[in-house]
Amino acid sequence: MTQSAANDRVGEIEQAIVKSRRYQTVAPATVRRLARAALVAARGDVPDAVKRTKRGLHEIYGAFLPPKPPNYSALLKQVDSAVDAGDDEAVQEALRRAMSVHLSTRERLPHLAEFYREVFRDLPEPNTVRDLACGLNPLAAPWMGLPERAVYVASDIDARLIGFVGSVLTRLGVDHRVGVADILEDRVDEPTDVTLLLKTLPCLETQRRGSGWEAIDLVNSPIIVVTFPTRSLGQRSKGMFQNYSQGFESQARERSYGFRQLEIGNELVYVIQK
Repeated sequence: MTQSAANDRVGEIEQAIVKSRRYQTVAPATVRRLARAALVAARGDVPDAVKRTKRGLHEIYGAFLPPKPPNYSALLKQVDSAVDAGDDEAVQEALRRAMSVHLSTRERLPHLAEFYREVFRDLPEPNTVRDLACGLNPLAAPWMGLPERAVYVASDIDARLIGFVGSVLTRLGVDHRVGVADILEDRVDEPTDVTLLLKTLPCLETQRRGSGWEAIDLVNSPIIVVTFPTRSLGQRSKGMFQNYSQGFESQARERSYGFRQLEIGNELVYVIQK
């Protein structure tokens, strides 16, 4: 197959994905990367490649969200009402309700206060926090104890989700910049005081082996918070703690990175000092 023909077929796959309600707001760069790999695996068969691309998107994105796209408008109205009422407890409840639609943040909710208390313990107050592949984690900003001057920089591959995140941060009065970005396609070396990579490395490794540590090495922050799930989406452990901890700590020591290990809920946490 010529390069031109391959590009045409990748374009066909992209168009099929755009027509899918579930994946139509995913970053084009992400879809193209998965489509190219799927086309090779499918030996040029476009319908098969479309199925493979959707399967790949499910693994790195769709599995964490409900079958139908969340009703972000309704969730934002709940946050708006609580903020307008000046009721801090109601604001936190609305944020928890919103975070619960994304599996990654939902799993963290029972331990949210402890999680950020321990992560930021003994760290200098950051002026900038970057949240890569953020999901709905930026909605936890009120639990982070950040100084008022702090700027929250968040990115994700889903335009619809990141638009909601930006709207919520605006209503919370959090200075921020948000945008659609793919860690494997876009630059991650913007200088920030702290970078969060929460449950992200396994998804990167699924797409390209070694890309997780490539991202850590490229991130331009003295402090990087990396976490791993210790249970699968089906709540099975599968030896995940041991596998992730051994592999991660070996790589960190090779690079002479300092780190502090925590285990909070079903999450293995490393606070790295580069």
